Amino acid sequence: MSEAEGDSKASESESAAATGESSAQEQGAGEEAEQMEHLRRLFARTLGLSQERETEEGTARPQQVLDEVTVEGIAKYIRDGKCKNIIVLTGAGISTSAGIPDFRSPGTGLYDNLQKYNLPNPQAIFEIGFFKENPEPFFALAKELYPGKFKPTWCHYFIKLLSDKGLLLRNFTQNIDTLERVAGVSAGAMVEAHGTFYTAHCLGECRKEYTQEWVKEKVFNDEVPRCPDCDGVVKPDIVFFGEAMPAKFFPSVLADFPRCDLLIVMGTSLQVQPFASLVDRVPETCPRLLINREKCGQGYGKLRYGSFAHRLLAAMIKPELPDVELGISPSPVDPIMRMLGFGGGMEFDSENNYRDVAWLGDCDDGCKALAELLGWKEELEELVHREHARIEAQIEEDKKTAAKRVPAEGQAAAAAGGCAEGASAASTDSSRQESSAVTADSCQKVAATAETTKEQKQDIPQADVAPTSDTDGAETKSSGEKGDQETSEKGSSNL
Repeated sequence: MSEAEGDSKASESESAAATGESSAQEQGAGEEAEQMEHLRRLFARTLGLSQERETEEGTARPQQVLDEVTVEGIAKYIRDGKCKNIIVLTGAGISTSAGIPDFRSPGTGLYDNLQKYNLPNPQAIFEIGFFKENPEPFFALAKELYPGKFKPTWCHYFIKLLSDKGLLLRNFTQNIDTLERVAGVSAGAMVEAHGTFYTAHCLGECRKEYTQEWVKEKVFNDEVPRCPDCDGVVKPDIVFFGEAMPAKFFPSVLADFPRCDLLIVMGTSLQVQPFASLVDRVPETCPRLLINREKCGQGYGKLRYGSFAHRLLAAMIKPELPDVELGISPSPVDPIMRMLGFGGGMEFDSENNYRDVAWLGDCDDGCKALAELLGWKEELEELVHREHARIEAQIEEDKKTAAKRVPAEGQAAAAAGGCAEGASAASTDSSRQESSAVTADSCQKVAATAETTKEQKQDIPQADVAPTSDTDGAETKSSGEKGDQETSEKGSSNL
């Protein structure tokens, strides 16, 4: 064999080895990808984190139930009676017109206006660990935001109208202001995903429940509410970062969302999990309407970077993700949510959009516009005006009651003061009577002494008696008057 042939065979051999190695690597990568997909599906199904779409490639998109993917199409869908189980997801944006700030609006949002509380970071005021160490900042803020100072908005009454018409399956709200309750939405029709001020519990040993009114009285007296039984801090039942969701949340999600035939999302940025992922829990044919100042919910759900859930999932699925500071980040957390099987969120701008509609602007205006398209405009207006008038009348009545209470308390204090003065006067009159009695007794004694002296003078022989003059009599009289005066002054000193 020639040297050239030998070199050629060696080259072929090396090429074959390289090809085999490459093929082995590709096969290994394919197997690894297959294993990862299997683990992803198993993990998602086991934890119930997603609704798996077991569709083959090339399968046609789900049926479009809207005549047109617009607000008008949504209104016609409702008017035609094609939906009976509407779920409404709401956030702080529906309460801003009531005077309650939202959380994230630049300049006016709650997180931009917490500097006065000297917090390590804005979210600390709602972190359970920080609260347990330093509850004062939260209760100072709670005094400004406490329920009872605000009236429900048009959005709240639109939800109430849906309920009255038998169309509301559930209102999942992130809000803690209880304005849904004030508007008349029943507790059974709501899931307060982030808790509520409506009740409170002691964080100490006894775990005793307290009413909103009891806590409110303490807060408005600038006190940290403490349990009389165990001295634990009494915290309103709102969900802080680091606390579990309310017990009602997950069972309601599992029961309600498969039945949903229209999802309305209002006034939320859809940035906090697990609430943000709820938009993907509805059936694939279910239309989704967003009423908000800006589009949100597009792309995959987001985890709070650096949170326990993020670190756990990152370690299990994508261990090369670096540790970063806390904060809401769109990337690279999205791939994690994708691997877990979460849906892709809203698809307003996608060419394949068949169900997602965005109405951008003020939430109250959005509800008014939808009500008008539904033919409910006058009904909604009448409901809002009637309920606001009722609430204002109640506020005025409460003010009058409070005003009456103050004079009544003043009269009670005056009466108590009058009793004290009466007792003092009685004591004074008694002292005066005692003084008069002492003075009269002294006068009697002086008179008796003078009479005795006179009798003695009559019995004594005149020779033995030194002559007396009128001066002596005057002196005697003066002495007697002086004695009476001294006695009277002594009696007066007891007054």
